Amino acid sequence: MHGKLLRTQPPRRRRRHLLSTCAAITALSLALTGCADRSSGQGNSTDDNVLSLGISSAPNSLDPAKTGSAFQWYVNLAYDPLIYRAADGALQPRLATSWSYIGSGSKVFEIKLRPDVKFSDGSPLTAEVLRENLTYFAGAPGGSAPYLKQIASVDIVDPLTVRLNLSAPNPNLPDIFSQYYLAGDLVSGQALRTPDILATETRGAGPYVLDLAETVPNDHYTYTPNPHYWNKGDVRYGKVVVKVLSNPNAALAAIKTGQVDVIAGDPTTADAAKTAGLQVFQTPQIMIGLDLVDRTGSMVPALGDVRVRQALNYAIDRDAMAKSLLGGFGMPTEQIALPGTDGYNEQVFYRYDPDKARQLLAEAGYPNGFTMSVMTQTTYGIDQISQAIAADLKKVGVQVELTNAADMTQFVQAIAAGKYPAYGFGYGYQPVFLMGPGLYLPSAGFFNPLKSTDPQLDALYSQAATADQASLGQVNKQIVGRLVELGWFVPAVFAPNLFFARSGVSGISISPNAPMANPVDFRPATS
Repeated sequence: MHGKLLRTQPPRRRRRHLLSTCAAITALSLALTGCADRSSGQGNSTDDNVLSLGISSAPNSLDPAKTGSAFQWYVNLAYDPLIYRAADGALQPRLATSWSYIGSGSKVFEIKLRPDVKFSDGSPLTAEVLRENLTYFAGAPGGSAPYLKQIASVDIVDPLTVRLNLSAPNPNLPDIFSQYYLAGDLVSGQALRTPDILATETRGAGPYVLDLAETVPNDHYTYTPNPHYWNKGDVRYGKVVVKVLSNPNAALAAIKTGQVDVIAGDPTTADAAKTAGLQVFQTPQIMIGLDLVDRTGSMVPALGDVRVRQALNYAIDRDAMAKSLLGGFGMPTEQIALPGTDGYNEQVFYRYDPDKARQLLAEAGYPNGFTMSVMTQTTYGIDQISQAIAADLKKVGVQVELTNAADMTQFVQAIAAGKYPAYGFGYGYQPVFLMGPGLYLPSAGFFNPLKSTDPQLDALYSQAATADQASLGQVNKQIVGRLVELGWFVPAVFAPNLFFARSGVSGISISPNAPMANPVDFRPATS
């Protein structure tokens, strides 16, 4: 059963609705919102030694091997990563003091651990514990597991050094072992003997530890300083309380009245937050547009012609969509890479040019256009962008029959079954190489359900896999350029990540390379 079939008339530009639902997709992939009251045990932001945070939902698990990036705040407080990605995107030592690829080809990776590190249960960090963690994370049902499948074996070089032997090249292991992918958030060796406790307790080597007596699951989670933390000078607060509340208006009211100090913002309340004098931080993060999955024309013959796919990209007015649907809190895009990130192309590929679109359609044998069906979803604001794209395509003769999925389950099942030649989608930015298995390679099941391949793209990806760090950026740029040329996607906008903070908190910084504000970096503004 399909959802309601929408007419492809120009959509009403419901900016407020789209901004709210765009905030939802940000919450799904990364964002955090919420608040709570000042009841006993939950912290109070008027106390300089207590940091109160808001988050949209409770974690599915506190185990870093079984949770996802949407719950980073819960994990970051208790688990230091091997490698830390700073706000400017730089990779810095944390539990690892150094790391490097051995030889050429990106297939052997060495990690040297920080000496004298203890977990919150008092047990030591050793090379053997790291090896046990890699085995545990690779076999767990968490977001980091797919990135560890290429580790064929782990050699212990000395008590604080391990060497990873990969079955295939991977130049992005330093990113994978940062806090963004959770794979470097090591658990104590003792806890790995009884891993079930990790769902509701913490056993990390981070600055804080969960205080069970002061925690009420699904309502608020209280963290106190880890007595064994290796870097006590970076522990800025005597208590950190993470409160659960999803309503963005309630969250804004809470931060305005001092019940919380920092929340992940919502675009619908960003102007009000600025007016209230709150600190507002934003960075583009979620790419939204159409995924043209029928790239061989098996369902819609026109889509098998690259000229047609390029015509669709010329036909849409990205600037207008970004302005009318996202206001000042998003940006137009025609490529999968963000400005300032590795792989971004400065060259403009597709300026808004309906005449060029019509010309290409005519050259491909479709002077009167064609009709295609598109599955979209009512959540996350993707349906609004899809409607705007459909309205622009209608102007060049392409009729889009939009179907709204009744729910996410129906949407996923329809795409996986290959029932639609195109669908509206959102994808959170990652390094270009890491996007391969999830977005554009044949293995990217959901985003490439018909397993499209391109010999030039495959060759570039193989080149990137073995490239050194000095040349990887240029190869990534060629990958992005090839994807734009192929027209497999019709990217439209990047929706934002937003954070609001009271004036008493500093240390908050985000960027396209590091879109999540990390509470470990937060500190009183007077310190």
